[in-house]
Amino acid sequence: MDIHKPKPWQGVREFLKEYVIIVVGVLTALGAEAVVQNLHEQRQSAEARDAVRAEINLDLANLKRRANKQACIDRRIGELSAFISKAEAGQPVPPPLTIGEPGRLSVYTQRWEAATAGGRTSLLSTDEQRDFARVYDHLKGVDKYEDKELEAWGELQGLEGVERPSGELLARARGALGQARMVNSSINTDLGEAEDRAAEIGIKGEDPRLITPRQIVAQTICPPMSTAPADRPPPARGPKG
Repeated sequence: MDIHKPKPWQGVREFLKEYVIIVVGVLTALGAEAVVQNLHEQRQSAEARDAVRAEINLDLANLKRRANKQACIDRRIGELSAFISKAEAGQPVPPPLTIGEPGRLSVYTQRWEAATAGGRTSLLSTDEQRDFARVYDHLKGVDKYEDKELEAWGELQGLEGVERPSGELLARARGALGQARMVNSSINTDLGEAEDRAAEIGIKGEDPRLITPRQIVAQTICPPMSTAPADRPPPARGPKG
């Protein structure tokens, strides 16, 4: 078998020619790989951006429904404050038969968390990451305060039907009322901040198609406190996750 020895370069010019061919080939391959990688990252970042914006839009559209019952919440807080004050003073006052509660509106963060865990949010610009994070911080604040709100109203419901509430019961109710008043303010503050931050990036939560059929069908906090248990509306239900 013949073995061909590599031909030596015939001078510097031929060496440079071969060198340029090799360098150009390597750079072309690296450039093509970079283009493919860049396109892949652009697709991933676009998918993450669209998913997160849609989730924020859904959250805002959902949470805006609180405005439909805010007047009822404020009125009930005033009614309970007056009832507790009269009962503490020993004045005759009919017991509340229905106190109700504001219900809970779902906050979804799964898409944001999945995109962050998968490293896709890191493909977004620093400004986008900051803008999205600000909105979610306030949405999570609403979610946290809603849990505290339900606890407070659960305590207040202990007054229902009690003809002569004890001093201990009234003290607990006054504390729960204070918490209900505080978290009501905190929820509205965080919700307002979330709406403002989202509006800055063009998300308004106005698309009614994002509200699923299982909406709140009735507000248990809106009927008068004199409403008998049998006449109460059905419990509030949030949308499907």
